[in-house]
Amino acid sequence: MRLGPVLRSCTYAPWPLLLATAGLGLALSVYNEVNTEGPAFCVTANGLSIITSWPAALQAELALNPLHRILAGWALMLLAMMPPLLAMPLMHVWRSSLPSRRIRASVGFLLGYCALWMAVGPILTALALLLQIAVIKNALAVALLIAMLWSASPWHRAALNRGHLLRRIGMFGWAADRDCLIFGMTHGVFCIVSCWAWMLVPLVSGAWHIPMMLLAGIIMLVERLTPPGPPRWCWHPLFSPVYLYTLLTKRNTERPHS
Repeated sequence: MRLGPVLRSCTYAPWPLLLATAGLGLALSVYNEVNTEGPAFCVTANGLSIITSWPAALQAELALNPLHRILAGWALMLLAMMPPLLAMPLMHVWRSSLPSRRIRASVGFLLGYCALWMAVGPILTALALLLQIAVIKNALAVALLIAMLWSASPWHRAALNRGHLLRRIGMFGWAADRDCLIFGMTHGVFCIVSCWAWMLVPLVSGAWHIPMMLLAGIIMLVERLTPPGPPRWCWHPLFSPVYLYTLLTKRNTERPHS
């Protein structure tokens, strides 16, 4: 994957709109965090250190952060991180639909996709809380390690491969609406399987919530742009110093001499 063609492709539709949507989500997340004195996802490590049981921790979390606030923060997090990942499936839905149905088809796809991610939000939030109880101050480091190991696993690669598959979209009536909704849900399933570990990272990052959102979003986008490959244990090139050295030396050797 060459950096130049990738950056040039970001100037073509729907990339500008998706990147602008992600920027809006990031700005709203920052605004929400500033006005509520922190992210709505986690109790601080100092607060968790005096809680010894899972039910008590969950009760304390819900007392400080009602469910509607947690869901609102999760929705903003999805708005900031997910739009760039949807470029390929949205282009497929757009091109497979009649001009008069393209907006409707895109909305149907997004409804199916977002419904699953919103449903899994409380589960990941509870998992983040459990991780913070288990390791207290080292939760972020452990979450990063889990995410890197998951990215290297064959199950992650298999989910990414399935996420590259495009579903047939009908042309007319209820069948077309159904196909868009089902495509959004099936794509959402494989997106959740491939991305859950990196989505966990910002949830346990406390004051580093926004920077970790940016980091996780970039990593997930790089993984999504990587061509399909065989499902096997493989350290992702993004984390490989050998890959970075090879890329830099290759670019230097390809540069024309004056």
